[in-house]
Amino acid sequence: MKILPETPLAQIKNKKLASKQQENPLLNSIVSLIDNARRRVAVAVNSELTELYWHIGKEINENVLQHEKADYGKTVIKELSIELTHIYGRGFSVPNLYNFVKINELFPDEQIFYSLSRKLTWTHIRNLIYITDGLKRDFYTQMCIYERWSVRTLQERIDSMLFERTAISKKPEQTIINDLELLKNEKKITPDLVFRDPYFLDFLGLKDTYSEKELESSILHNLQSFIVEMGTDFAFVARQKRITVDNEDYYIDLVFYHRGLRCLVAIDLKLSKFRATYKGQMELYLRWLEKNDMRQGENAPVGLILCSEKSPEQINYLFNDKSQIQVAEYLTQLPDKQLLEQKLQLAIELAENSTKK
Repeated sequence: MKILPETPLAQIKNKKLASKQQENPLLNSIVSLIDNARRRVAVAVNSELTELYWHIGKEINENVLQHEKADYGKTVIKELSIELTHIYGRGFSVPNLYNFVKINELFPDEQIFYSLSRKLTWTHIRNLIYITDGLKRDFYTQMCIYERWSVRTLQERIDSMLFERTAISKKPEQTIINDLELLKNEKKITPDLVFRDPYFLDFLGLKDTYSEKELESSILHNLQSFIVEMGTDFAFVARQKRITVDNEDYYIDLVFYHRGLRCLVAIDLKLSKFRATYKGQMELYLRWLEKNDMRQGENAPVGLILCSEKSPEQINYLFNDKSQIQVAEYLTQLPDKQLLEQKLQLAIELAENSTKK
């Protein structure tokens, strides 16, 4: 359903209602009850419709598509669409009936699909079912639930190849399964699901030459867009955070807090290709934060070194799977999508081959 922007008259009415609510606690309480009930009704209606579509798909699968002749199935579905549209109106087109069939094929277990329909809308699910790779589909499903993506955000994440850009895509299949199960069952997210490579910073509007200070300032000026690219669980903490070691001052470019990881995240911005010395610098930052800024109940801080280009061999020698430091490239201008796909796929293949050795 398309939500239209508020008219000036509606905005005035809403402001008056808000003012009355502040003056009248009883009104405020009843308005909250009504709004919450409406939200629950909307969720229930969506869930019932989504489950209905699953059952329709099941009926078609069992009673039509079990026949060997594909032409027979096409004919029956077309006729069924005409009849259902005549009786119930829009919503039962041929493509939609095939969508219903698809969800039943992908989620044959009714209880699993029932749980999913309580968390995602039909439009979310429709976008997910045509991701052919099962692990990739599960990644987007669980991240969508965890970060509460809108349908638009989900599609943007798919279009930006988020799965291929996460560290999780470069891990053995069983590791991916384990991390997604942890997220699904215990709501615990791992760093491999959080950090990406490369990061798309095209919204900064930086071209040709620029300084680290300009890069940092542009990020802060576009902080909301930066956090959207980083992930919704990131919260901004500090810029150019000064730390003093041996009477010498150092400055951490950016510090964030990640709610899911429950830790501080130090970000170091570099205009150059990754160098081995950056690791020692970040380790100093992390140890200082752990000793001086980490609060009770938090996990040890992690670091993200953002470079204009990575140095794969150096990184392989310097880091292991247990490292608290991530290294990633950032792109201020997006390359051709086909070239980007090739690059990301190559990175995944190289990582898979290295784990087999």
